[in-house]
Amino acid sequence: THSQTDNMPPGSDPSPEGGSELERLETLTETLRGKLAAAMARKADGAAGGSDAAELVAGSGLALLELKQLNRRVWELVGEYKEGTQRANAGVDAAELKLQNLQYEKNHFLREITHLRDFRQDAGPRIELLPESEFAAAAPEELRGTSKAADPHQFHLNRLELERRQRESLCGERDARAAERTAAAERNAEKRAFLEGLQAQLA
Repeated sequence: THSQTDNMPPGSDPSPEGGSELERLETLTETLRGKLAAAMARKADGAAGGSDAAELVAGSGLALLELKQLNRRVWELVGEYKEGTQRANAGVDAAELKLQNLQYEKNHFLREITHLRDFRQDAGPRIELLPESEFAAAAPEELRGTSKAADPHQFHLNRLELERRQRESLCGERDARAAERTAAAERNAEKRAFLEGLQAQLA
């Protein structure tokens, strides 16, 4: 069995140096055009020329077959390139969407950071706390376990907790005093009523 190279007409190398499918396609196209032009010229010369023309046309059959194969391969490559381009474009679109989402999140975080930096503690009602020295002396052990240097935020929360406990205790004492005053007032009212009744009986 002869290879395709053995059956090809002279001067039609299937893989020229540095050639590709497109380059080979162009070469074959030019070869066939040249053979066709030569055949037409010989045919115009008369009977002998017509015989040579027929031989040229017959000898171009394998080149024409290769041309068809190359043409099919070129279109296959075009389809592969299109698919590759579509996949690449899809990857770019996905990356672009991800970038947009990240940019949105970044802008959101930047706005939050700016908001927090602009936040002033005195925007709300101020709570007068015990001075730090008094806090250290009055706070129970569980509230003195964190120093200001180690955790300023927790230290401030502990001061607030002590303030809450003290105010809660004071409120309890106030309510107890109020209840005592109410009870004393009721007892005094009863005694006054008793004395007034007794005076009425003696009169």
